[in-house]
Amino acid sequence: MTVSAGVADLDAARDEFVGAYEDVPDPALAWLKPGDDYALGGIVIHVQNSADEYTATLQRLVDAGFRDTDYPPEDPAKLERVLARARAGIGMGERATGFMDLARSHDRLARLARGVPEFAFDRLVAVTYPSGDAPYPTSARLIVEWMAAHYREHVPQVRDLLAAWRAQRG
Repeated sequence: MTVSAGVADLDAARDEFVGAYEDVPDPALAWLKPGDDYALGGIVIHVQNSADEYTATLQRLVDAGFRDTDYPPEDPAKLERVLARARAGIGMGERATGFMDLARSHDRLARLARGVPEFAFDRLVAVTYPSGDAPYPTSARLIVEWMAAHYREHVPQVRDLLAAWRAQRG
């Protein structure tokens, strides 16, 4: 896969994800289905955080010259703040801001990926993540594919939650 094809697929996946929200009314964006971790609009916050994390990982690969690298320890307080925001969802009047924040995070990842030289796009490097597990083979291409898959993973979830919200309202 070329850099441009990978980023084009990433953009298409983002468009599918954003499109899943086209008919979600603003009052539904803060709805949290009992037992779920993310409100309907909180999925946007979760996915934006994922884009930021993937961008940070790709930036580490770039900075390391596409050689093995360690990922810094996670900040538990930051993780809890993101989870709290995702549980709360997007409040009334916050839709535009929530999706603009996602767009900025997506654009940073896409711009960084576009700058990866073709010869380095598929280069696997060992990244040691904070979990303490063995180094994990990672490449710019895989990061782009992982984020595209993450967008797509949540599309049916958005539709299912919207249906559940509508059913709850009667």
